[in-house]
Amino acid sequence: MYTERFSECTCPLAAQFADSFAAGNHDTSYVSLQSYHRAVALINVGDMATNATLDALLYQATDTSGTSAKVISGKSITQLTQAGGDGDALYCIEVQTEELDVDGSFDCIMLRVTVGTAAVEFGAWVFGLEPRYKPTATSGWGEIVT
Repeated sequence: MYTERFSECTCPLAAQFADSFAAGNHDTSYVSLQSYHRAVALINVGDMATNATLDALLYQATDTSGTSAKVISGKSITQLTQAGGDGDALYCIEVQTEELDVDGSFDCIMLRVTVGTAAVEFGAWVFGLEPRYKPTATSGWGEIVT
């Protein structure tokens, strides 16, 4: 609805706060989507060191401990490269809960950002969208100003 506040229908579930990250995997925690119809992962990429690369993809699991974790097919960004000028941009991966392996009881997701070769500045967030029960919890926000 037009009168709904963003904070009433969107809940921050996990974050990698902006920093310079060295080569390697940088994972959010696994978060449950039982209370949401959709989720979105946002990645804010800043400066990329010479020859740096960045990949991001979503995993699914049967619980927030990461049990039976596997990649969600088609839920990854195209590899970013410093040489390609891919820094200083926003990237988004969306998933609907029905795209998870619901028959296998998968209802949790995790965002993995992989930095290759050299450091990359980035921040990443996973938001629950379209809550099954409104309003959403506000505990994920530091402050809400309306």
